[in-house]
Amino acid sequence: MSLGCSKALVDSEVMAGHLGRAGLSLTREPEQGSVVIVNTCGFIDDAREESIDTVLQYVDMKKKGELAGVVVTGCLVQLHQKQLEADIPEVDAWLPISDYSGVPSIVNAVLGHSPSDICAGGETKSGDTDLGRALLTTPHTAYLRLGEGCNHICAFCAIPKIRGRLKSKPIEVLVEEAASLAALGCRELTLIAEDSTDYGKDLKLGYGLADLLAALGEVKGIRWVRVMYAHPATMDERLIETMAAVPNVLPYIDMPVQHGDETVLKRMRRGTSPARIRRVVGLLREAIPGITLRTTILVGFPGETAARFGHLMDLLEELAFDRVGCFTFSPESNTEAGSMRPRVSRAVAEERRAMVMDSQRRLLLAKNKARIGTKDLVLVDGVDRAAAGTGRLAIGRTASDAPEVDGRVLVELPAKGFKRKVGPGTFLNVRITGAKGYDLVASPA
Repeated sequence: MSLGCSKALVDSEVMAGHLGRAGLSLTREPEQGSVVIVNTCGFIDDAREESIDTVLQYVDMKKKGELAGVVVTGCLVQLHQKQLEADIPEVDAWLPISDYSGVPSIVNAVLGHSPSDICAGGETKSGDTDLGRALLTTPHTAYLRLGEGCNHICAFCAIPKIRGRLKSKPIEVLVEEAASLAALGCRELTLIAEDSTDYGKDLKLGYGLADLLAALGEVKGIRWVRVMYAHPATMDERLIETMAAVPNVLPYIDMPVQHGDETVLKRMRRGTSPARIRRVVGLLREAIPGITLRTTILVGFPGETAARFGHLMDLLEELAFDRVGCFTFSPESNTEAGSMRPRVSRAVAEERRAMVMDSQRRLLLAKNKARIGTKDLVLVDGVDRAAAGTGRLAIGRTASDAPEVDGRVLVELPAKGFKRKVGPGTFLNVRITGAKGYDLVASPA
C-alpha cells in the first residue's frame, strides 16, 4: 500500500521488484495477501494521519486473523520510528528508507519461512529482471526518478532531513532504465525528483537536466517525456531551449512557485522572487508557445498577512497558470518554519486556499470551454462502459495533463462503426466536445 508522492511510489516499485525476484507473489488486494507492506508518508499532518490510519486498519485485520503480518516503511518511519514502535507494537517490522533489498527476508521472517524457503530468480509481471523494480502503474506510463534527496533548505520542508542531500543517478543509468521501460511497453515517462532542475549538479560531471532530456529523446518507443518538480531558482535558458528542441519532451512543466510575495518567499527560503518567477514563466512561454504550466502554492505560511496574500493572488491572476495545486501550511517540528511566528490561523489558511482554488477552477473552466471544437491527441489510460450503456468510454489524458494530478479526457467511443482496438497505452486523435468539471469530454476525430 503506497501512500504519498510519486517518489514514494517508485520506492514501492523497488520493494515489489525485490519481493518478486525472491519468489514472493504480489497482490494489489489486502484481502488476498498474507502480509501487507505500508509505505508511509510523513511530510505533513494530514499525510501522517492517513499513514497511521492505514497502518491501524491492517493491524486490525491482523488481530482478526485476516493477515499474518504488517510491515511498515517509508518517510514516517524514517522520522518517528521509536515513537511508532511504542505506539503500535502490533506491527511486525519497521523499516526506514533504505535500498529495500532486505524486504524479502523481513516478509519471509513474518511468514515463518526459513532462508531456504526463499525462491531466487522469480519473475514479476513487469519484466523486472531488466528494470530492477516492478511497475505499480499501468505499463504504458511510468515514473523516472532522477535521484534522491535535495540540496535546498526551504523553511517548511523536512525532505532533506528525511532523504538527505541530492544524490543524482548517472545519466547512463537513467537512459538504460528508460530503454527498459520502453521495452516493457512504456510510452510516457514522467521525470520526478525533489528538484528535477538540480539534476546532475552533485555529480560534477558537467551535465544536467538539459543533457538528460536530449539523451531521452534518443530512446526508441518513448513518445512523451514530462518534467515535474522544476524549481524556478534553478531553471535556465539552456534547459528551456532543450525542452523546445527535443521532439518527445512535452510542452508541459510542473514548477512549484509556492508564493507570490517577496517577503513570504524570503521567509520560506525559496531562493527566488516574484521577479524571477515572472522572468522564467516569460521565457518558457516565449520559447515554447502553448506550453502548459503547472504550479503548487502554499498558503497560511507564518507572516502571510492579508496584503501579502493579495500579492500572491495578483501574481496568479497575472501569470494564469494552467494547473494549480494549493496546500495550507503545516507546522512541522523538525523544520525552521515549525517555530516561526506570527502564525496564520487554520481557518484563515483554509479560506485563502479556497480562494486560490476557486480562482483556478474558474480559469480552468474557461480554458476548457475554449478547447471545445478543437482536436487533440489523447493517451488512453483505461476503457470502461459508457454511463448510458450504448458504447465504451476511453479515459485518457492529453499532453497537458500529468498522471494522477491533472484532469482527464473522457472519450465516448461509438457502439457501432468504430473498429479500432483501444486500450491502455493507445494514442487516440479526438475532437473535444465538452467540459465537465476539471475533465474534458471528447469523441474520436
